[in-house]
Amino acid sequence: MFTFRHPVQIRFGEGVISQINEIIEAEGYSRVVVVAATSQMENGVIEFINTQLGDSVKEIVSGIEANPTLENVETIVEAMDAHDAHAVIAVGGGSAMDAAKAAAAAYMQGIEVQNLLEHDDFTKALPIIAVPSTSGSASEVTASSIISDKQHGLKVPLIGPALYPKTAIVDPELTLTCPERVTAISGIDILCHALDCLGAVKHNPISDALAIRASKLAFENLLTAYQEPSNREARTNLSLASMTAGLAFSQTGTSGSHAMSYYLTTQYDVPHGEACAFSMDAWYAINAKANPELEQHAKDIGFADAEALSEALNTLKRQMGLAVTFEDLGISREDIPKIAEKSLRPANMKNNIAQLSQDEIIEMLERK
Repeated sequence: MFTFRHPVQIRFGEGVISQINEIIEAEGYSRVVVVAATSQMENGVIEFINTQLGDSVKEIVSGIEANPTLENVETIVEAMDAHDAHAVIAVGGGSAMDAAKAAAAAYMQGIEVQNLLEHDDFTKALPIIAVPSTSGSASEVTASSIISDKQHGLKVPLIGPALYPKTAIVDPELTLTCPERVTAISGIDILCHALDCLGAVKHNPISDALAIRASKLAFENLLTAYQEPSNREARTNLSLASMTAGLAFSQTGTSGSHAMSYYLTTQYDVPHGEACAFSMDAWYAINAKANPELEQHAKDIGFADAEALSEALNTLKRQMGLAVTFEDLGISREDIPKIAEKSLRPANMKNNIAQLSQDEIIEMLERK
């Protein structure tokens, strides 16, 4: 038995950003706050949106950190409050979208931002228009937002139905200006989302099908997009892979690799996608032993078995300069027991098919 519900209206394709005025006018949003990644301020996308929407744009909030913080959320909420906003448009990678989503809920539900990470009932939010400029986070189609509390060293996923954007505008052209490093780190996260979804306790036949399709697209197009940034076919397929993986894990949640990533990011500043990918190869092979269906999924994606998929993932990481070993990350192996201990704490570790003890996780990590 399973359920599948997805409420986001998706507009996908090259040039679809030009429809933003049509969307805003149809909904009657005359007071809009825009949350923008710095890169989108610099490359003209925000100027284009400003031209399209005119006086409807009341304020633009930028400067969102790579791991969006409570302070970022507070700034957006203040802008919403100052203009009695009708909607928020989030343009950028996962950071801009996650910050905007958290702010939209805090604003509508009257949640004090300093208490946001303890809140677990996200049932109302300002309407969100999500415009991704990278291929990876899939925040444009998920009901989650990951926010950091720098003061306390926390990185917490917020989850609730109101965090689904009302509309996702997925225009692959916006990803053409992504630097190589951004393409690699965000792109590898597509595979972590999809493969974590296949290894999740909450997986179902529909999520499996979406995750397999997303994985195949990512394996076939990520390196090309990394090596040939202006390759439109690769960029379009990567945008599709990211969104499709998002549709999958929006239903299942993430599992082992994401649970392990949070401490690597908060303690060692490892970028999110790279932190997830660091252990994803091991988790897929381990989960395949717990659920042999993952062996067939690996074949459907294009590999001989789960081990071959894991090896291909590591090869891809190396080709794009991403970490494969603790030495690559500059992390002492003496920290492995602490990393294992911290990895068991996030709720999504309980969603992993293979439930490992701390000693078993240590053994897994010592092979890195």
